[in-house]
Amino acid sequence: MSLLVDDVESIDPVLNSVLNREIQRVGGRVLIRVGDKDIDFSPKFVIFLCTRDPTCHFTPDLCSRVTFVNFSVTPSSLRSQCLSQILLAEQPEIDKKRTDLLRVQGEFRVRLRALEDQLLDALNEVKGNILDDDTIMGTLETLKKEASDINKKMEQTETVMEEVSVISTMYAPFALSCSNSR
Repeated sequence: MSLLVDDVESIDPVLNSVLNREIQRVGGRVLIRVGDKDIDFSPKFVIFLCTRDPTCHFTPDLCSRVTFVNFSVTPSSLRSQCLSQILLAEQPEIDKKRTDLLRVQGEFRVRLRALEDQLLDALNEVKGNILDDDTIMGTLETLKKEASDINKKMEQTETVMEEVSVISTMYAPFALSCSNSR
């Protein structure tokens, strides 16, 4: 069971017990006090409070008791979404290439971070002089080679991404027009 309250500008203190889920068990019933009345409460109950006012301010106390979801759409995010849809419709192979490249670049960044962590762990485990430890030197060489390979692959994806960007630029005015229409 859900309740949607639209155009919320402030929260009535009568809702505090609901927001805090201050339930009581009385004779097998689950009750919650709203105002001066005890009413049956379902554990499946969810309340959604919505506002269209971007300047609406809520107290830190309220913020700690609820989950906020910001569905605001900025002009640049709308333009980006329009461009993505246009590319998908007009040049699906370019859109697929762009999506795949973004995924691969993300994976490369994650792998580089993992390599950095491995390097820090290896350096942390060194006892004595780093240059005398053959294990650490081998690990450093391996990590250096792997990081170099990943950086080369990232550079290759950057050149392909530039090509995709050139094609995307052709559709940018249309995406701008779409994002500005009301």
